[in-house]
Amino acid sequence: MLSNAPVADCNVCSLGLASQGKCRLTPTNREAGATICAQGERPRTVFFVKEGFVALSSVSQKGSELLLTLRGPSSLLCTEALQGEPSLFEVKALSRVKVCGIGGDALAQWIGPERSASRVVLDLLLTEGRQQRDEVNWRQGDCLSRVARFALAHARFLADRPNAVRKQVVARLLGMRPETLSRCLTRLEQDGVLDASRGLKVLDHRRLESIALEETAA
Repeated sequence: MLSNAPVADCNVCSLGLASQGKCRLTPTNREAGATICAQGERPRTVFFVKEGFVALSSVSQKGSELLLTLRGPSSLLCTEALQGEPSLFEVKALSRVKVCGIGGDALAQWIGPERSASRVVLDLLLTEGRQQRDEVNWRQGDCLSRVARFALAHARFLADRPNAVRKQVVARLLGMRPETLSRCLTRLEQDGVLDASRGLKVLDHRRLESIALEETAA
């Protein structure tokens, strides 16, 4: 269950304790409905939620809602600021919230030097989180667009290792039957977008990206 128990003060806050008496984050209040970060924006600040609820949502290029989820106290938001990447979500206050912010560069310096163990592990965790979000995205949209997104992500690997992942496994990842996967691959081959005769080889990257963004009418 999502907890709304506030983080009382810096003496019990994990980030405050790590600051050893001098917290590096700046507290601020946001009113209900305030946008903390827009989808596609490159955030400069990482936020720690001390009190209240925020919503994370994302929409497709055609305006369809793809995801809506909630975050409460002790959540860390806008971590894209650590790597200078655009936010995958719109982050909006659902209630009046208290958040503490720190610049992405400042947080990275606090965590440790670029090649330190802590920074390396952090970068790996951020990459893993991004990959997990991508994998959820593979199950959204129509079957052809799912296959296109998967091919964009992994065709380079599978072109050199055609037997590395069985089609049955790919079909499960994409939430479809193996026969459906085969039909999609055949169609993409007939359209001159992919060569799936041995692994996966992208023939028309621009067209494949366009298909990946197409949505089902359902």
